[in-house]
Amino acid sequence: MDAIEALLSRRSYARGCLLQPGPNREELAQILQTAMTVPDHGNLKPWRFVVIQGQGMKDLEGLLRTIYDGEVENEVYFQHFVEEIVNTPMMICVYTAISQDTSVSILDQQLAGAAACEHILLAAHAMGFGGIWHTQETDNALRQIMGMGEKDQVLGIISLGTPKRTSRAKRKSFADYTFEWNQESGLQPWE
Repeated sequence: MDAIEALLSRRSYARGCLLQPGPNREELAQILQTAMTVPDHGNLKPWRFVVIQGQGMKDLEGLLRTIYDGEVENEVYFQHFVEEIVNTPMMICVYTAISQDTSVSILDQQLAGAAACEHILLAAHAMGFGGIWHTQETDNALRQIMGMGEKDQVLGIISLGTPKRTSRAKRKSFADYTFEWNQESGLQPWE
C-alpha cells in the first residue's frame, strides 16, 4: 500500500470487529520495527512493548476478573469488555520507561511513545490488519499485572486483528483546524 494512501485510509476498528488472524511473528516484528523509526529526542527509546496473545489473553482475562471482581459499577458492561478482550487476536501494551537522568522532558518521552503507538497502527493497517488504541486501560492495575516499574506509564493498549469488513472513515477537512500566522495579521483561518 502506498504510504500516503495508508495514512489517509487508516481507521480504528472496535475490538469486537477484529477477528483472527492477527499478525504472525514475522509480521509483528516488522510492525514493531516501524515503531523504532519515530522521532525520539535524545535517542532514548523510552517506549516498551508487551505483546499479549494466545495463553496471555486467557491469563489476562482471569486476572481482570480477579482484580475487578465486585469492583465495577456496571457488571454487564464489564462482562462485555472482558469478552471482547479475550476474543481479540492480539494486544500490545505500550508504555514509557521514563528516564529521569536526562535533559529530555517527560512530555517529550511520552510523545515519542505515543508516536510509536501510531506507527504500530499505521504499519498494521498497511499490512491489511485493523486495530484500535485504547487509553482508558492505563491504570495502576495494568502496570502491576504486567510487572512494570513504579514510574513506568502505560500509554495504551493496541488491539490488532483482521477486520470483519473494512470501510473508509469519513474525515473532516484539515482546513477547519488550520490557521496561518504572520506578525501583521496574526492568526487567520486557512484559505
